[in-house]
Amino acid sequence: MSTDANTGGTLADAVAAADQQLDGQAAATAAIARDLLSAREASQGDRYVLLTIASAHYAVLEAFVTELERIPKITLVPRVPVWVRGVTNLRGDVLSVVDMRTFLGLEPTSSLSARMLVVRLLTEEFSTGLLVDSVDRIVAVPADAITPPESSLEGPLAPYLRGMCVIEEQLVAVLDLDQLLRSSEIRQFEETKDETTDGAEVAL
Repeated sequence: MSTDANTGGTLADAVAAADQQLDGQAAATAAIARDLLSAREASQGDRYVLLTIASAHYAVLEAFVTELERIPKITLVPRVPVWVRGVTNLRGDVLSVVDMRTFLGLEPTSSLSARMLVVRLLTEEFSTGLLVDSVDRIVAVPADAITPPESSLEGPLAPYLRGMCVIEEQLVAVLDLDQLLRSSEIRQFEETKDETTDGAEVAL
């Protein structure tokens, strides 16, 4: 959004300017406005990417997602679990690719709407590609909207769920990508992306 150079830009800038120019009751009013602005921003919550895996809805923090791609050509890698589809070269970076459907014990991802999320750790240089059935949109979710599940969950993703929330009447599981990417299941294949193999390339 463009702003006039004389206006100070955003509401936060206007509040800061008011703090410098006003005193007494006016300064207190400006401070209240600043607090209300902070509260409003906090209430909007963090931004999450909504995605679908086998008709189930998941949300992951947008901060962990660097790119969204159509499923690229994938080079098969021997002696890895079936849910490790192989490796792919994405603009010079070699990534391991995890099929989230087969990670859940289902048939491999194959629909035309399927996508690859390129995700990374925030504190380490570690990235991988996650194949999902579809990616819907990005939404803001307040922290207090995420609650523990009412009953114990089972399945391969259960240890990596932060909780559940409801978005537009849909029950959504919030996936903790930090825990998933740091898990021994994912990290044990980190070296596969450095291997040069003669495996066949496959594409959907």
